[in-house]
Amino acid sequence: MNAKVTPVAEPIEHMLERLSVDAVFGKPIKEGDVIVIPVTEISTGFGYGDASSHPSSGAAEGDQKTAGEGGVTGAGGGGRATPRGYIQITPEGIKFEPIMDPARIVLAGIAMGAWAVFWIARTVRAFAKASVKKEL
Repeated sequence: MNAKVTPVAEPIEHMLERLSVDAVFGKPIKEGDVIVIPVTEISTGFGYGDASSHPSSGAAEGDQKTAGEGGVTGAGGGGRATPRGYIQITPEGIKFEPIMDPARIVLAGIAMGAWAVFWIARTVRAFAKASVKKEL
């Protein structure tokens, strides 16, 4: 089993080495009295599967067609590092400055607008149906 895991573990270890704060920002920077420490969010996901066929109960020992020697192994993984902000250390104090993603803010606004239009239309439709029933 260890012989199967080693080839799969090497690419995962290599990927984890690359997914670090250095991959997104670089090392903390000191300029005069100011130190800036980057903050990032790292997400990873992995999957591994192993399947092998077993000999059928009626297979003879020397019968290679039914002995079931085949097997399949597969693995996959992925990850990302997302900048979240930086910590600024100065003689005046320590301050965290978040990094905003304008695209997410715009998408949230669009989703909120669509949600509002949906519920307004549904409310108007309900009042319209109720007034039609009253007229009959």
